[in-house]
Amino acid sequence: MIYIGNLLPSGRIIFLLVIFLPLLASFANAEESKKLVAFDYAIADTLSALQQPPLAMAGLAQYRRFYRELLLPDTRELGNRFQPNFEYLASLEPDAILISPPAHLNLEDKLSSIADVIKIPLFGENLNIWQNLEQLTREVGKLNDQQQQAEELIESVEARLAVARLAVIAAQIKRPAEPLFIAQILDDRHLRLFGPGSLEDMVLTQLGLENAWQGPTNDWGFSILTISEAFQLEGRFILLHAAYNLSDAALPTSGLWQHWLDDTPINIEVNYWQWGGFFSALRLAESLKEALENT
Repeated sequence: MIYIGNLLPSGRIIFLLVIFLPLLASFANAEESKKLVAFDYAIADTLSALQQPPLAMAGLAQYRRFYRELLLPDTRELGNRFQPNFEYLASLEPDAILISPPAHLNLEDKLSSIADVIKIPLFGENLNIWQNLEQLTREVGKLNDQQQQAEELIESVEARLAVARLAVIAAQIKRPAEPLFIAQILDDRHLRLFGPGSLEDMVLTQLGLENAWQGPTNDWGFSILTISEAFQLEGRFILLHAAYNLSDAALPTSGLWQHWLDDTPINIEVNYWQWGGFFSALRLAESLKEALENT
């Protein structure tokens, strides 16, 4: 037992400070989150979902322009995604820098001279995107001692996708299910098709739907087809059009694209990041559910 009754008031204060200051400091350190910098929106979005947005992010202004939203309002801008301000980044003294290969591997040497670089691969033809996003959520949760919150986030995503899947099944009563192409017209001669290794393919699978495009894809989970190749495809199409690129909304008003489809496609606005995390997947899933219900 520690007895302090004989100490003068000032002595007692000093004694208590000596005893309790280390304990208070340990509590403060336990609550202080790590200073993390993200070079990938899926990573940044997951950190934000766990209430620990990244300290800074490369390309943030570009993402905000694409979405036309003030994304990650508490996160600082590092400049261009592939030409960041290294001096400013170093001044922030981050604990770790998170990237998603194959992007930004050419910057790894410079980044590693500033802080530890954590590489989290997410997309690619031979990768399981759902498992990767689960692993991403758990990894960033572990960085800030938020393992429980990470598991709760995964469970909440699974629950919302289950609700969307039931609605899609109900919508299929009106029209039998058939494989779907998820496409995006790039210009008057080229089309992007999302296949294995993409967020779009993962969402179709989670909704109990089949992706009609099983051709080879690149590291980002899509293939580029010419207009002549697109004319050889037969099936039902989901056409994505982005708010930041008004020229590709639905079918172009002129050219061969007007004679491309026999069936009316399902048009969905890209209100999600196409290489994003679980929140992007939920946005796409719920948009697709609403489109199928209204078809």
